[in-house]
Amino acid sequence: MNINHINKEVIEQIRNGSEKAFSGLYSAYYSYLNAVALCYLLDKSCSAEIVDDVFVNIWNKRETLSYPIHYYLVRSVQNGCLNYIRMQRAQQNVLDEHKDQMLAFQENYIQSTPVPLQYVEMRQTEEEIRSAVNRLPLKCRQVFEEYFYAGKEVDVIAHDMGLTVSTVRVQLKNATDRLKPALKHLLFLFLY
Repeated sequence: MNINHINKEVIEQIRNGSEKAFSGLYSAYYSYLNAVALCYLLDKSCSAEIVDDVFVNIWNKRETLSYPIHYYLVRSVQNGCLNYIRMQRAQQNVLDEHKDQMLAFQENYIQSTPVPLQYVEMRQTEEEIRSAVNRLPLKCRQVFEEYFYAGKEVDVIAHDMGLTVSTVRVQLKNATDRLKPALKHLLFLFLY
C-alpha cells in the first residue's frame, strides 16, 4: 500500500482495530516519515525511533484518528523531533556554545519549515559541504569532524588529539569562520 491508497475507509478500519489496515498505513508512511525526521535530526536511529513512537501512539489512540491523516503524521514526527531536541538540551545541559546554537537552529527549523524533504533529495548539498570541509587545514578539519560529525565533546577531542581545550575551541572557531563564506548560500549553515 502507498500513501495515495490511505483513505477514509483505511482510517475507519484502523479505528475499529484492524491490524491489517494499520500495517498498510505503517508500510505506506514509514519511509516518508523517516525522511522527514532525518531532515531534522540527521541521525538515522533517532529518526527511526521517533517514527516508531509515532506509530505506537497512533495505534494506542486509534479510536481518535480522523481523515485526512497525512498532516497529522507529519506534525507528530515534527513534535517528536522537537521533544527529542529539547530532551537532549535538558539532559546534557549543553556545555558548549556551538552545540547549543545547532540545537536551537534545529528547533527553529522544525517549527518554521514545512516538510523539508528537499534536503534529503539534494545529494549535491552534502557533497558541497564535504568539499568545503575537506578544504580546511588538516588539524582544523580533524577537530571540526570530531566535533560535528563524531559528536565528541571539546575536552575529549583535546585529550584524544593531545591539544589543549582552548586550542580545540580556536580550531572550531577557525573552521566555522572559514566555512561561513564558502557555504553562506546554504540555509542550514547560517547557524555558524
